[in-house]
Amino acid sequence: MFLLNLPINIKEQAAIERRRSEEKKRLSRIFNVKYRTIGIDKASLDEQVKERQYMKNLEKQRNDAFDREMINNDFKKILLEQEELFQKRQYAQELNNYRQLYQKPEHAKEWDLNDPNRLKQLTPIRINDNDSRLGPSSGQIFVGEDLQASRRKKLQQEQLKNDFNLQIINKTKKNREEYLANLLYDYKQMELYERSNKFEQIENECHRAIELATRNYNEILAHEARIRAHEQKTRQTEEQLAEIANTAFSDMLTENSKNLLDARSHIIVDRWKGMSQDQLDDIRHQQLIQISECQKIKNNEKCFDETWKQYLNAIAKQGIIIEQQIEEDKRQYNHYLANENKNLAKIQREREDYLNTILYRSAPTAAFYQQFNSTSR
Repeated sequence: MFLLNLPINIKEQAAIERRRSEEKKRLSRIFNVKYRTIGIDKASLDEQVKERQYMKNLEKQRNDAFDREMINNDFKKILLEQEELFQKRQYAQELNNYRQLYQKPEHAKEWDLNDPNRLKQLTPIRINDNDSRLGPSSGQIFVGEDLQASRRKKLQQEQLKNDFNLQIINKTKKNREEYLANLLYDYKQMELYERSNKFEQIENECHRAIELATRNYNEILAHEARIRAHEQKTRQTEEQLAEIANTAFSDMLTENSKNLLDARSHIIVDRWKGMSQDQLDDIRHQQLIQISECQKIKNNEKCFDETWKQYLNAIAKQGIIIEQQIEEDKRQYNHYLANENKNLAKIQREREDYLNTILYRSAPTAAFYQQFNSTSR
C-alpha cells in the first residue's frame, strides 16, 4: 500500500541535486586528459604573481609614505623644541632685565633697615690723621679702622665685573657649542635617514632583480617542461598508432588463411579463431535473442515508467483535492468562529449594560463605608 500524503522535502532534494552536480563536475575534472596531463593552471599562477607584486608595491609605497611622514615629524619636533627653548631663554632674559631695572633691592621701602652697607656708608669717626674733628685727647689709631675701604671696594667691584663678564663669555660659548652640537646631530640624523633610504632602495632593487631572474628561470623551466611533454605525447601517439596499425593488419584480426598451419600441421591459434560458420551463426542467433530480450526489458521499463507517472499524477490530483477540502473546512471553521465571537461579544455587552444600568445603578457613598467597624461587635 502506498502512502499518499507524504510531503516532499525540498531541502533534502536540493542537497541531493547539489551532491550529484558536484560529483559530475569532479568526474569531468578527473577524466579530462588535458587537465590531468598539464597539472597546473598557469593563468591562475600568473594572476597570483601579479597580485603579490601589486601588494608588494603597495606595501613599499605605504612604508615610504610613513618614512617621509616620520622625517617631517622629526623636523617639526626639532623646530618646535628649538622655538620653545628660545622662548624660554627670552622669557628668562626679559624677567632678569625687568628685575634688574624695576625690582632692585635698594628700591624697597625697608631698604634703609636691611642695607648691609648701612654702617659702612655712615661718616667714620676719624677720616685721617689730620681730621679737624679730632681734639687734643682724641686717639689716632684704633683696632678695626679701615681707611682704604673705598679703594678696596672699587677693586672688588672691578673683579666681580670681570668674573661676571667671564661667566657670560663662558655661558655664551657653551650655548654656542651646544647649538652647534645639536645642529651637527640633526645633520647627522638626516644623513643617516638618507643613507637608510638609499640602502633600502638598493635592497629593493636587488630583490626585484632576484625575483625577475627567478621568474625568467621558472619560465624557461616551464617552457622546457612543455617541450618535453609535447615530445613525449607525440612519441606516445606515434607508438599507439603503430600498435593499432600492427594490430589491425596482423594475421590475428585479418585471419589470413595462408598461414594457418605450422610445421606440424597444427592450427596457429593466435592467427585464426578457429570457429566454423555454424558456430558464427549460433553466436549471431544468441546475440539476436539477447537484443530482443533487452528490447522487452526496455519496453517493460517504459510501461512501468508510464504507469508510475500516471500514479504520481493521480496522487498529485488527490493531494490538490484534499488541500482544497482542507481550505474549505478551514473557511467554514473561521466563519463559525467569527459568528461565535460575535454572539459572545453581544452577550458580554448585554451583561455590561445590565451591570452598569440595573445592578450597579446606585454608587455607594462615603457614609455607606463609614457604618462598618464603628462598634466592637
